[in-house]
Amino acid sequence: MLNYIIWNVDPEIFSGFHIRWYGLFFAIGFFLSYICLKKIFVRENLTTNDADNLTFTTFFLLLIGLRLGHCLFYEPDVYFGPYLKLFQSDCTFVSSAAEAVSASGCTVTWHDLARWLMVWEGGLASHGGAIGLVCAFIWFSRKSGKSFMWVMSRAAVVIPFTAFFVRMGNLMNSEIYGVATALPWGFVFVRDATITTTAADLSNIMAQAGLVAADSVNSLQAFLSNCLPAGDVSFESLKDILLKYHFLHPHQETAFVDACVQSGLLTTNHPTQIYEALTYLATGGILVAYYQLRAKHNKLISDYVISAIAFFMFFGTRFFVEFIKNNQVDFEENMTLDMGQWLSLPFILCGFICVGFAIRESRKAKQA
Repeated sequence: MLNYIIWNVDPEIFSGFHIRWYGLFFAIGFFLSYICLKKIFVRENLTTNDADNLTFTTFFLLLIGLRLGHCLFYEPDVYFGPYLKLFQSDCTFVSSAAEAVSASGCTVTWHDLARWLMVWEGGLASHGGAIGLVCAFIWFSRKSGKSFMWVMSRAAVVIPFTAFFVRMGNLMNSEIYGVATALPWGFVFVRDATITTTAADLSNIMAQAGLVAADSVNSLQAFLSNCLPAGDVSFESLKDILLKYHFLHPHQETAFVDACVQSGLLTTNHPTQIYEALTYLATGGILVAYYQLRAKHNKLISDYVISAIAFFMFFGTRFFVEFIKNNQVDFEENMTLDMGQWLSLPFILCGFICVGFAIRESRKAKQA
């Protein structure tokens, strides 16, 4: 019995139609959050139209924040470097990649300038999304006459459900997972894995695992010598080649993964997406329970208590999980705290500020 989980889920629900689990999960989570928000608004004498307005604005600004957050915080040179290049005296603008190839020196194309809009390339940052949410709350606060803290706290009750499904979408994409672990719930993310090996070593590993007959080892080694590139190679691509040329059979895939794990070619990793997802689900449960219990007994529903719980649970979890998460970009290798942790600290500080206001609010209520 394997003491780890082999994760090899196709990110696309229907191959060829480009309908992905991530998009479906995001939509489900956002819809559930909307349903809960509408109930809260109706209870507190707002209209369903108010819930619709906040939801639409939140969705729009959330997406902008998610994308711009990644571009600004994690890859600014890639996405905004071309704009700075335009101010260089030796850099010219060309309209197409073909012109860029034929031109000499520094060039910038329309594609370079517009890459930050290309969400299909991947790259969304939750901290940028949080900033987008704050902008949406400020807008709705001014429009509705409700305080900013009221809007943020009510939204905080429902946001965890979207966050839960987003992290499960990350799991389906086999992305943003953790470092290697020997724990029994470690995941082998087959679709994202890369290995470095030689034709001789891989042939011997497969032979020792009984995946190839002894008299076929030389043939396999010769085959791999011709098709195995130097350096890192995608494990999924290598597996597909072995299957295509019948050096590996479909029923042997699990044994092949296990052989590579046992030999050290593959690692089992922390499923940090699940860690965060479960924390967000627990956060939603805690906040909904707090809101319903206070409402049921006609007690003060503290905006500061809700916000403090949300800040600590969301960004405190993110801060600590980052210690066992793989770096997202190369420049994080030399950082004591990675970018996700630095970006979490201001939000954690906001949590402490909310605690202070909650204590003052409680004292005033007792004196009244």
